[in-house]
Amino acid sequence: FFLEGANQYDFGLGLARQDSPLFIPFFSRNVGLLDGAQIPIDAGVKLNGRVGKWNLGILDVQTRETIVSDQVVQDLGLPSAVVPGTNLFAGRVSYDVNENLRVGTILTHGDPEARRNNTLAGIDAVWRTSKFLGNKNLQFGAWTATTQGDVGPGSKVGWGLSADYPNDLLDCNASVNQFGIALEPLLGFLPRPGTRRTDAFCAYQPRPSKSGPFRWIRQEFFENEYVRYTNPQGILESWEYFMAPINVRFETGDRFEFNWNPHGEILLSPFSIAPGVVIPPGSYEFTRYRLEAQTSSHRPLQFGNTTWFGSFFDGHLTQWQNYLKWTSPKGRVQLEADVENDFGRLPQGNFVQRLWQLQGAYAWSPKLVLSSFIQYDTESQNVGTNTRLRWTIKAGNDLFIVWNRGWQRLVLSPSETSIVPQSDVIAVKLRWTFRR
Repeated sequence: FFLEGANQYDFGLGLARQDSPLFIPFFSRNVGLLDGAQIPIDAGVKLNGRVGKWNLGILDVQTRETIVSDQVVQDLGLPSAVVPGTNLFAGRVSYDVNENLRVGTILTHGDPEARRNNTLAGIDAVWRTSKFLGNKNLQFGAWTATTQGDVGPGSKVGWGLSADYPNDLLDCNASVNQFGIALEPLLGFLPRPGTRRTDAFCAYQPRPSKSGPFRWIRQEFFENEYVRYTNPQGILESWEYFMAPINVRFETGDRFEFNWNPHGEILLSPFSIAPGVVIPPGSYEFTRYRLEAQTSSHRPLQFGNTTWFGSFFDGHLTQWQNYLKWTSPKGRVQLEADVENDFGRLPQGNFVQRLWQLQGAYAWSPKLVLSSFIQYDTESQNVGTNTRLRWTIKAGNDLFIVWNRGWQRLVLSPSETSIVPQSDVIAVKLRWTFRR
């Protein structure tokens, strides 16, 4: 209900990047979830659509009073385990001035914790062309937003400017974004308020000749990126340089990449990296490295590995991510296993964090598909499953039956554990598209 049409709320240019989002005024996962705990919903209405040059997205939800766990109370600093019911609203309107320019506005109101009065308003503009220098892509973006209500002292305003040249041989972009210390999008996501972020990225991406000595290479990607964070007074808080001296996609579709990634961090307050492991304030410089290899997505059996290693603050951190995916010859069955293991060794203590995921899907036909997903992580000690049956009645008209279950692993003693149920929800959804 919340994820469908979420792209209608996209704001600015390059703010909601998938790897590390900078600022999302409205984040749909803030509705119905609070620090991972499910919040019951009494009623909700959503309208998404496009009429002529106008694009519209409206969501209004009324939550119900509920009781959350002690862990959620501790994580969020709630006054009690009782979370009152509240109304949450998000609206986005944009207008295509011409084939190149789109302007828009966004408005949100509400607090998922039902503690504060919070309203966010913003405007943005994005200009795009695919005819720069004849046939090249070029785009510019600008945005500004503010929050009002029960917010802290200091600047409540954020703004940003960006330029992007996303093309096959040369892909470059640059941006500057400033986020006020009191810019608090309670229905959105802002990881670093009170900062100014400046970044520049450029990748040279040649395709070797099909008759030359490197004809077995489809495309190379030589990437460079520099990111700098300062406070509003211009004092450095952190910096990062990312370089891909080797990033090759072969004609088979397989790829290999090596990265060099030095960092600088200035911590003004203690930083908890894992339970019981707190990094003290200070100035740190460290270098991370990455090796990544993936087989082609066209192979019936696919494998991928990503390994980050190197120094981390005043210690070391190694991260292994692996996946194995199999697709049956006729494509009816898909199975995938994903594993992530993080091993940290710091003077303040060592830690290990693991994430395991299993996914499967079976298609009786393109119109009738059953999929299932299960996940466990050692930090939350939670096990969750999501099973979904999707029946496409006809294009644009779908029936979904979804079953979600959750358990928590409790450590009763060093030699005894127990898994207890946490949640069990069955939902039915009908999506119907009206066209004329």
